[in-house]
Amino acid sequence: MKEYPNQGTLVSMNFFSIQIDGNDWKVLKLATLYFAAACAGIWFSFRDIQAAAILPASGVGLAMMFLCGRDIWRAITLGSLFANTLLFYLVDGSLTWTGALTSVLLAATATLQIILGYRLILHFFQKKNLFQRAGQIFKFIGIAFITGLAGSTMGTLIMAGTGSLNAPVLLTWLLWTMAEMVGILLFTPFILSWFQKFKFEWSRTLSMEMAIFILFLVGMIIVSSVPYFSQIVWRSFPYLVVPLFLWLAFRFNLQLSISGILLVSLLSVMFTIEGLGPFVMDSSHQSLLMLQIFIGVFCISTIVLTSTVKERQEAQKSVELFNERLEQTVSERTKELHEEISIRKRAEQKSKDSNKELRKTNAELDSFVYSVSHDLRAPITSVLGLLNLAKDEKDRETLQGYLDMISKSVIQQDLFIKDILNLSRNSRLQLHRSVINFREIVNEIFEQLKYINHLEVNKSFEIDQQKPFYSDVSRIKVVFNNLISNAIRHHNGKHPKVDIKVQIKPKYAHISIQDNGVGISKEHLNSVFKMFYRATDTNHGSGLGLYIVKETIDKLQGSIKLISKVNKGTQVLVQIPSL
Repeated sequence: MKEYPNQGTLVSMNFFSIQIDGNDWKVLKLATLYFAAACAGIWFSFRDIQAAAILPASGVGLAMMFLCGRDIWRAITLGSLFANTLLFYLVDGSLTWTGALTSVLLAATATLQIILGYRLILHFFQKKNLFQRAGQIFKFIGIAFITGLAGSTMGTLIMAGTGSLNAPVLLTWLLWTMAEMVGILLFTPFILSWFQKFKFEWSRTLSMEMAIFILFLVGMIIVSSVPYFSQIVWRSFPYLVVPLFLWLAFRFNLQLSISGILLVSLLSVMFTIEGLGPFVMDSSHQSLLMLQIFIGVFCISTIVLTSTVKERQEAQKSVELFNERLEQTVSERTKELHEEISIRKRAEQKSKDSNKELRKTNAELDSFVYSVSHDLRAPITSVLGLLNLAKDEKDRETLQGYLDMISKSVIQQDLFIKDILNLSRNSRLQLHRSVINFREIVNEIFEQLKYINHLEVNKSFEIDQQKPFYSDVSRIKVVFNNLISNAIRHHNGKHPKVDIKVQIKPKYAHISIQDNGVGISKEHLNSVFKMFYRATDTNHGSGLGLYIVKETIDKLQGSIKLISKVNKGTQVLVQIPSL
């Protein structure tokens, strides 16, 4: 064995001294297949009139060329030539020059007929989409008719021209046309359907239905052999196959449907040739024509219905898939709309909160500017007036009184400025997380305030801090400083009394500061946290202390509550979360 570039595999045959390449082997194999199909047509022939009911070679040849390409025309020519030569030899008992010439012409006719059908299929179909739609089936039926008509017409003319006809020309042409069409309709879809890509889902139900189908055919054959039922079965056969082909179309795919059609058609041909069945008429020509019409109608109806059912199923699947995608799209879009609405609502709420905060800030700013301009100037005016009096005063006692009053005015202004600074820091600075030691903070605050009124403060601590607590230490000091200083300044008695309780929970710190002060009346409790609000005219504070406490606790995301009774004291309850 030798290999030559671009020439395929060469096989040496010494006894002929020739070489046959791989392509030639392919032609020989396909020619053998075509020859076998042609011999099958001879076998499915009516012997007395020498006419075939089906010509499988036409359908097989067209399928071969569709699958392998136009280059296999040599295989069709060789196969047809051998088959026709064999036929003339069997009929005449010898091969004459007329028979040989007729065989050659019929072989050429068969080749041209297959090429014509192949070109028509390529013109009307995409090569991968054959038998997918009902419209395509009707096109294929038209191609089968044109191809069969061309082959039968040329073949009849050749047979008539060489004197090889032994039946009327018109009758021969009609039966030949029908045989060609039936052969193409049966065998071309059968072969191509099994060679195209398809999805076959085997199931127990499908197996049972196939078994029932075969048992039905076998049962009909057995019952038809019973003398009493034979006539009834054969006469009703065309009607009994109607549910069969409906069953094939609705329950099976194209491959199984066309296989069932082929099986029923071949059985019908075999029984009719043997003189059995509903298609047996007074003459063989009539029987043959009736049989061909039945097979053609049966085949066309089943294939068209199968394709229609499949097309409808695919359309239904597409609609279901579209509905699923639509539902998913609607669901996603609805979710997006909900999210968009939520975002818009949050933005609107944020805008409302911002506007509310802005209005509050503007109002506080107006009040702040007014109060600051008044409260900052009041101590300065007082100091200037006292200084003018002190210049001309000779009495040391009176002069000392003026200096004490000047000192009080300066301290008042200092406290006011400190409150302003605390307010500014709370609004500007971010939270700084650190560990809080409440005992140290309380001790530090009392140490700073021990000279505030030059009075002894009765204080008590109850601080339960067994776990670490995290918050902003500077803001915690501001809260304690303001609340403790208020408790000391506004005492009701000889000595201020302050009770402090701190209890640390897992997430919160609960703080209680109780004093013995003058208390706050109910009508003022809801307003004491406002900027520059003073519950009494005797209060010389800035009016910012409790406002700063409230703003600071809000910054820490905590809460504050006042419980107060006039002349009995006030309890401040604070709850601050751990950061």
